[in-house]
Amino acid sequence: MKFGLNISKPAIRLYEEGVIAPDVFKCPAWPHLISHYKDHYPLYIHFPLGVGAGIGDAIDGETKQPADWAKFEKLLAATGTPYINLHLHAPRARFGLGDDSADPFHRERTIENLIKDVEAVVARFGKEMVIVENGFNLGPDPLYPAYEAETASQVVEATGCGFLFDISHARIAAMRLDEDYRDYIARLPVHAIREIHITGMQVVDAYWMQRAEASGLSRETIENYIGPDGAWLPQGMADHLPLTEDDWHVMAWAARQLRSGAWRIPWVISLECGGVGPFWEATFTADEMREQVPRLQALFATVQRISVIGR
Repeated sequence: MKFGLNISKPAIRLYEEGVIAPDVFKCPAWPHLISHYKDHYPLYIHFPLGVGAGIGDAIDGETKQPADWAKFEKLLAATGTPYINLHLHAPRARFGLGDDSADPFHRERTIENLIKDVEAVVARFGKEMVIVENGFNLGPDPLYPAYEAETASQVVEATGCGFLFDISHARIAAMRLDEDYRDYIARLPVHAIREIHITGMQVVDAYWMQRAEASGLSRETIENYIGPDGAWLPQGMADHLPLTEDDWHVMAWAARQLRSGAWRIPWVISLECGGVGPFWEATFTADEMREQVPRLQALFATVQRISVIGR
């Protein structure tokens, strides 16, 4: 098992200085960025692909169009990324396709759409190369069926694909359902894990707004990410932030689950903090990276050793 970290300028600087030592950097599917870094640093790609529109294909979350597979296949080949990742989403209205007739709360249609779209990607790449990621919906609505634990399990079972387990997404989804995150996670397809994402979770309050503005970002830019006064965040809670003591307890529990065999050990566990651009750099400073990255690597080091022995 490798340890990954979101690629960013501060992360690269600390890596070159020998302060942090992730095994691999997680990188967005941006050709210019990949061509700049791929010959100098170990990296893999996280694709902006979503399923759930029911069109028999994945949709690029950046262009809002069906996936340009020729482009993504070139990036796969250039980096040796082992999986095509797909985000599980609500029906067509989620993708801006101009069809609001599909009720995002319709459970049977949601599952039908998800399976149809994932099956199309599996037909192209093979089930061994496709992984689906659990999520949660923004805004004040109750949890969509697309983000229920049972939905992820049904999609994995029906298509034979693997599972990209985002622990913070599961915690937020459980919060929406007013249940313990451990009960929610127990219903996810943890036997099919291929990759894990970890982050800290914090309430975005005045401190975080001031911190983002102090980095030179305008209030308008910040609200493009989180909505006015954080309106897009479930109960004001955001992931992709530095870990708090509560988060460290969750990480220790996750490490125990992996060591015990309760969860399948993934090829990589990646810290999704920081990233490309001033907004993401403002959310995870070099000082926080310097303290938290080595501590996380140490926490999961025993899992890494188990994964090597088990090969």
